Order: sequence, then structure tokens, then C-alpha cells
Amino acid sequence: MMEGNIWISPNSLGLAQGMTLLLKFQSGSSHGRFVLANKDFSNQQFSGLNVILADDDNVNRTVTKKLLEKLGCQVTAVSSGFDCLAAITASSIPFKIILLDLQMPEMDGFEVARKIRKFQSRNWPLIIALTASAEERIKERCLQVGMNGLIRKPILLHEIANEIRTVLLRAGEKF
Repeated sequence: MMEGNIWISPNSLGLAQGMTLLLKFQSGSSHGRFVLANKDFSNQQFSGLNVILADDDNVNRTVTKKLLEKLGCQVTAVSSGFDCLAAITASSIPFKIILLDLQMPEMDGFEVARKIRKFQSRNWPLIIALTASAEERIKERCLQVGMNGLIRKPILLHEIANEIRTVLLRAGEKF
């Protein structure tokens, strides 16, 4: 899909030791979702915004957490829907935004959102779905269970900033 190649480097015993990934990127301007934004995404943009991130994939969770921190967010990262619900109820500081991976095992993002909306306000906290799905109706499904936005993977810094800004403005929040 990305027109790249992956090589596995074996060690002296023939076991996988490392990996090389080669991707091709188009230089110059592009169209669609891969256009780089001209805006400055400084670490002050969402300074102090309290966010919980729920993603079962360690790499995705780590990368997304770093992007959120680059935007100035205070991030609590968890690896499951159960941990997300536990963190929400245990925290003395309310989370303004919850980023939920839709494809978590045991309890997916849709179920987590339904449980949050059952016990919390329909409008609070704000919930943004994270998905790699190309399904056309996914955003509609997210809105039906009470989510406020959607970010498609792979997550890019300007896309996460734009969606958080849009969701906050739609909710009447200042940042």
C-alpha cells in the first residue's frame, strides 16, 4: 500500500535480529490526507489538556502519546478498555478528552464509549475514536454511541491537532 519494502536481518544463528523498512515519499505538494500542514504545532497549543489514551497496541500507544505530549497534553495511556474505564473512575482530575482505539480485544472502543456515556454526560468527556478502518460508515457508528470525533490511522500530528481543536470548538470549549 505504501510502496515500500521490509527486510529481516538474521543474526549468526539465523534468527531475526533486526528489520529494515524502506518507504517511498513523494516530494513537493500532494493532495488529500497526506498534505503537511503549514501551521505551527507547538507544545503550547493544548497546554495542560488532560487526555486519556486507550490503545492495546504498544507502538501505536507510544507514538500517539508522544504526539499528544508534543501538543502540550497531559496524557494517561492505558492498554485496554477496562483500564480506560478504571482510570476514568479512579482519577481525581477529570479527563477532557478520551482517545479510544476502536479495535481493542475484550472490550472495543464502541463498548467503552457506551459505558462512559451510560454514567457520564452525553457531552462530557469528549471522546475521539482512533481507527485504521477504511469503512465508510465508521464515523456515523461512532457518533451513534456518543463519540465526538474520529482520527484515522496512521496518526499524523496535524490531523490529531485539527480533530482535537474541532471537537473542543464544537463543544464550546476554549483552549
